[in-house]
Amino acid sequence: MTMPEDSIPPQDTPPEPRAKPDPRPAASQPTPSLGEWLRSAAHVVVVVVGLSLTVLGFVRFADTFEEVRAYRTTPVCTAAAKPGDGCVTLESGRVAKKEEESSSDSTDYALTVTRETAPTGRYYVGRAFYDDVDTGTVVDLKILRGKVFELSYQGHRSQPPSTPYLTIVEFSALIAVGLVMLVSGLVADIEYMVGIAIGYAVVIAFLTDMGSTLLITFQWPLIVTLALAVVFWLIAAAITRTTFLEL
Repeated sequence: MTMPEDSIPPQDTPPEPRAKPDPRPAASQPTPSLGEWLRSAAHVVVVVVGLSLTVLGFVRFADTFEEVRAYRTTPVCTAAAKPGDGCVTLESGRVAKKEEESSSDSTDYALTVTRETAPTGRYYVGRAFYDDVDTGTVVDLKILRGKVFELSYQGHRSQPPSTPYLTIVEFSALIAVGLVMLVSGLVADIEYMVGIAIGYAVVIAFLTDMGSTLLITFQWPLIVTLALAVVFWLIAAAITRTTFLEL
């Protein structure tokens, strides 16, 4: 008996297999041009030079700190401690000239002092010291490593020339330029940032000079002084980085 056509159950037709897509070739990375290589090399050089200048500046800072400490704490030479042992020698000098240097807001007082066995030197003193001596007055000198670092006369003492301001300016400039070069090399377009970086380095050098003078004058322990100096440097570096990224 033949069943009606519409009573035949439908047959499931398997779906045709999908064609696998052709694998796409991996995108090739463009080869850096000579200009890009040179630009990258320039950044590396700037970072290395900046780091070197920063380290050199901090070394000079530590040396200056220790030099000032030596002037203040080295004992006077005795029979047991001769000049070659790193002690302070005492000597007399004679005032050869008195000078006043006036500026818009202050007056400095200087004495030119002659010595028998060394060149004549010029030293700054306070007003009371200056008024109590005349040309020809004999003053006492303290000498360390061949350098006069203090004048005294009847209880008066000279302004400490042991704070080497010129040296502080020099290593402050090294630290500032090194910091700006280091940050510029890491985050900035060197060619675009040259003018801005120079101006920024001047500001950092000025602030570093002020901070270094205070730290050297206070004469806290060296480890504390260096720790504070590094913290201030890191803060300045962070501010510089943020500023350069926003420009």
